[in-house]
Amino acid sequence: MELIDWVLRAYEAHDQPLFPAVIVLGPFMATEHQESFIARTEHLRDVHIIRFTPTIENLMDEAVAIVGMGGYNIFCEILSFNKPTLLVPRVQPRREQAIRAAKAESAGLLSVLSIDLYPDVDAMVDALARLPRQAPPSVAGVDGLLDGLDVINNRVADFISAPQTRPARAAAGE
Repeated sequence: MELIDWVLRAYEAHDQPLFPAVIVLGPFMATEHQESFIARTEHLRDVHIIRFTPTIENLMDEAVAIVGMGGYNIFCEILSFNKPTLLVPRVQPRREQAIRAAKAESAGLLSVLSIDLYPDVDAMVDALARLPRQAPPSVAGVDGLLDGLDVINNRVADFISAPQTRPARAAAGE
């Protein structure tokens, strides 16, 4: 919830132009929090909120950039859509997202804004303003970054086309 609040604070207070935003709340957010966020966006021209979508991939494909927390699934989707990305990883209850985000940032795949800076509106505004000009992950030059499916297909094809050897049968009576 902090990430959504922080992004909304940035759009509410920004002096510099920011790109239009679509915020997806998710199916598990409490209704009262959803209603509060929706009410805050009623006067924001550049922000649209969706409670949930089962096809978030369509939104990501059309996006100029992506902002997220950095869970494993969203991280993989971000890389596969090759969009400039800002991650604000959580550190509680585990540091898994923060570790993943830091490694990806050091590889040049995305940028990270520490949740420890929340609710510094200027930090979020600056990060969002830079985001559309940020290079996509493919520019980082990480060889084979998204080649997993091709590697699996090639290995399976090699396995299927290789001559199959069968164990010799034991001679009767031995």
